[in-house]
This record gives sequence, C-alpha cells and structure tokens, in this order.
Amino acid sequence: MTTWVLDEAEELTDEETFEKIDFSIRTIGIQNRVLLVLNPATKEHFIYKKFFEDKGVQAGSNLIKGDTTYIHTTYLDNIDNLSESFINQIESIKSRRPEKYKHQILGGWLDKAEGVIFTNWTIGKYEQVSKSVFGQDFGFSNDPTTLVECNIDTSNKRIYVNERFCLQALTTSQIYALNKQHCLHSLIVADSAEPRLISELQSAGLNIVPAIKGQGSVTYGIALLQDYDLIISPESINLIKELNNYCWLEKKSNTPIDNHNHLIDALRYAVGYQLENPNKGNYFIY
Repeated sequence: MTTWVLDEAEELTDEETFEKIDFSIRTIGIQNRVLLVLNPATKEHFIYKKFFEDKGVQAGSNLIKGDTTYIHTTYLDNIDNLSESFINQIESIKSRRPEKYKHQILGGWLDKAEGVIFTNWTIGKYEQVSKSVFGQDFGFSNDPTTLVECNIDTSNKRIYVNERFCLQALTTSQIYALNKQHCLHSLIVADSAEPRLISELQSAGLNIVPAIKGQGSVTYGIALLQDYDLIISPESINLIKELNNYCWLEKKSNTPIDNHNHLIDALRYAVGYQLENPNKGNYFIY
C-alpha cells in the first residue's frame, strides 16, 4: 500500500489509530502519500495539534512545510460558479452568526467544541471569598489524578476555581505529598469510587471525605455549576481545555461524554458537597 486517503478525517479522534495506519505506508522506490480531507473541528483534535500547533503552521494556510502540503479551500475559491441566492445565504450567516461563518463556511478551527455543557465561565483572578474547599478525582495510567480549589460566593452566585494539579501515574504517597502541599488542613472532597485510597489518605492525616454520589448525581452536579458564574484562574490550563470540550453525548440527551471531565468532576464533587451539605462551613480541621 502506497496511498491512504482518509475522508472526513475529523471523525478519527484516536491519534494512535492514525499512527498505526500512517506507519504502514512505507513502500520503497515509490512516493508514499497520506491524504487527510476534513472540515476543521476543535483545536483539541490531534490533527490540529500534530500538523498545525506543533509545526507552527497558521490555520487556513496554503503552503508546503517539511513533508506536508497544506491546501485550504472555501466557497470563495469557487465564487464565480455559485448562484446569487447561495451567496446571499452565506452573507446572511456572516452577519447573523459570525462564529458559524468562521467555522462552517471558512473552515476555521473551533476554540471550543459545539454544544459544550458550560458556557457560564470566564478567565479571571482567583478570589478568596471564604475558606477554600478542594475537589479531587483519581486516575492512574489512562486518566490523571486531579485537584482543584474552589471558593463559593453565594451572595453573588460566583464560584472561583483554581487548578492545583493534573498528573498521571501518581502513587498514593505522591498524592498525599501533593495534597498536603496544596491543601494543608482544608477539606478535600474526593471520588468516592476509590474508598481504599481515601481511607489511606485519611490515615495519613489528610482531611479528605468521599463525594456525594447517586443516581442522577452527575447531571444534578452539572446543573449546580451551571447556576453560578464560574471564574477560572489563568493558570488553570487543563481545566480551560476541559471546559472548551466537555459536551453532551448527544444533542438532546442529559448524558455528558465521559471525556474532558477529570478536573470538572473534581470541581463538581467539591461544589456539590458544599451546596448540599447542611453543615457546610463547619468541617475544617485546624
């Protein structure tokens, strides 16, 4: 095999699968070609990172860089053959829906995915309105262990959020050391799916409790977060990426995708515990 054409390439989201096929195009004595035909998706897609961000190529370019040829086309390249009614429709979209025009018509890469769950957030300074509470989600090889700090301003319906860490392959002792460094004696509300790990961290001296879970707790926790303005610190790089890509599984469903959610889940644990706990504010150990 010497040529691979992948149409609708944005639908392939697994870079490992791409590389397996890409590396198999390797016949000697003839030109080997891989053609990716796509409509740009979100900037979190591996194609954007691999071929644009990592190579320093501006989106929308027509050029050759290294062994890659970039060809970007839009309706403007074929405008002499388009009807007046079609062009009028495009102009209407351009004036009414500039973001849609930029993405769907001009082929721009989205900073955030379509149908994202959270649109109620901005980047701003982390404010210490009251005592901080931390949320933690556990992972290891495939998923990261995360820690977020949050401060709830109930009077003004704001939640200030600061990402503390998002790291893979952490051992229990490493999680303990990082939690102790960032939290001191403040409360940590952690993923209740890991009771053994929570027990070990409690025994080591951390003020850590399991998150409140149950049927519908994910969508309920999302609704709680949507009811507040979320102020995300500029340092929360991984959390910002999640907020830009955390979507519903289907447009009309109440089930979120199980991806781009490790820091969001940690935030949901911390906020849900405080807003649903009648003793909130009285559980700090000094």
